Amino acid sequence: MLSPRLTASLLIVFTAFATLPISYAATKYPDAAQRVLTHREQNELITPRILHRFETILPGLMTREGIDMWIIPTRENNEDPVFRSMAPITYFASRRRTILIFFNPGGGKPVERYSIGRFDYDRLFTPVPTANDAQYEGLRQLIDEKKPRVIGINESDAWNHADGITANEKRRLLEALGPDYSARVKSAEMLAVGWLEVKTPEELEAYRHVMQVAHRIIREAFSREVITPGKTTAQDVVWWMRQRVAELGLGSWFHPSITIWRAGANVAAIQSTAILQGDMLHTDFGIVYLGFCTDTQHNAYILKPGETDAPPGLKAGLAAANRLQDLTMKAARIGRTGNQALAETLAAAKAEGLVPSVYCHAIGYHGHAAGSPIGMADNQQGIPVRGDYAFRPDTWDSIELNVTHTVPEWGNLAVRFALAGCRT
Repeated sequence: MLSPRLTASLLIVFTAFATLPISYAATKYPDAAQRVLTHREQNELITPRILHRFETILPGLMTREGIDMWIIPTRENNEDPVFRSMAPITYFASRRRTILIFFNPGGGKPVERYSIGRFDYDRLFTPVPTANDAQYEGLRQLIDEKKPRVIGINESDAWNHADGITANEKRRLLEALGPDYSARVKSAEMLAVGWLEVKTPEELEAYRHVMQVAHRIIREAFSREVITPGKTTAQDVVWWMRQRVAELGLGSWFHPSITIWRAGANVAAIQSTAILQGDMLHTDFGIVYLGFCTDTQHNAYILKPGETDAPPGLKAGLAAANRLQDLTMKAARIGRTGNQALAETLAAAKAEGLVPSVYCHAIGYHGHAAGSPIGMADNQQGIPVRGDYAFRPDTWDSIELNVTHTVPEWGNLAVRFALAGCRT
C-alpha cells in the first residue's frame, strides 16, 4: 500500500490563553480506531470551546481591527458563514432572524455578547428579547445604550467567508441605525477572517483526533474488507466511504472521489471498470467532525501476485510529491503571503526537475476556509487580494498539491501523484 506521509511542521506560535473549564482542558480523546465521540459528547466540548474563543480570541481581534461593535444579522436557512463557528451543535440553523452583537468596551473588559431575538444559543449570548420581526428595533435600543464608535458588518468583495450580510439585511440595518450611526459602519472582513482562521492549542489537540478518524476511514476503504480486485469499482468505494461517514455520525463537506491509475491505460477510460491488482488508487476525502473539516488525499497500490512492494517508479512519484510538500512547507512561513509561497515553491520545485501544481488552502471551520491560499488548481500565477494576505500564527492549512511523474514500469506513463496533508 502507498500512502503519503503527513507533513506537519509546527509553524504556529502559541499565545497565552485564559484558563479553560477542567472538563475541556483535560479532554482525552478516544482511540480513533475504536470509536468516535457521540454527538452528546461533542456538545460538551464544542460549547465550552466557543465560549473560550469568545473570551480569549475575540477581544484582541476587535482591538486589532479597530471595531468596537460587530453586528452579524443571520436568518434561518440563510446563515452568515461565520454563524456556524459561533453556535452550539444543538442549533442546526439560526432561529428565525437573530442578530448577533459583540461589543468591546475596551479597557481590558470582556467583550459583551448579545442575541437580538428570542434565543440565547445555550447561554452563549445574552438575549435582547424581541418579536420575530422586531429585531432591528431591539438592535437600535442596544446601540443607543452602547454608543459604538466603529460598527463592523460582514461585507467583502474578496473574502467569501466575510460577506455574509445580504442586501436586505444591510438595508434594514442602515435604516435602523440612522444617518449618524450608519456613517460609522465599515467592513469587518478581516475581523471575520481572523475569527475563523485563528485556533487555540486545545482546538489543535481536537483536530489531531479528527484527522485520525479521517485517516481511519481511508485505511478501511483501501483494504480487502472493501475492495475485491476484479469486482469492486471506484464508485463502489466512493459510496462505501460516504456511507461510512454517515454511519459514524460524521458530516461531509464534499463528495469523496476515487481515481484509478493503471499501466498502459488512459486514465479517463478506466474509471468505470473494476479495480485490478497492479492499480494505483487515489482518494480525495473530507469529513466534518467536532465542528472541523478535513481535506486529505492519499494514494494506495494494490499488489499483484508475487509482489511485496509497489514498483520503484510509483514510489519515486510519491517521493516527488512528498518533496513538493516539503518545499511548500518551507515557503509557507509566518509573515509571508500565499502568493510569495506559491512563487517560491514553484521555482524551487522546477529547479529540482519536478512538474508541480500547488493549490493549498486554509482549513478548519470550513473546508475551503478563511486564510491565504497558495495557488489554485486553475491558477498557478497567484491569487489577487487573498493571495497577498500573510500567514499568521495559530492557523491551519491543507497542503494540497500534485506532481506529474513518469513511471518507467508503466511505459513511461505520466501519472499524477496528488496529496493533501495539514499544516498547523
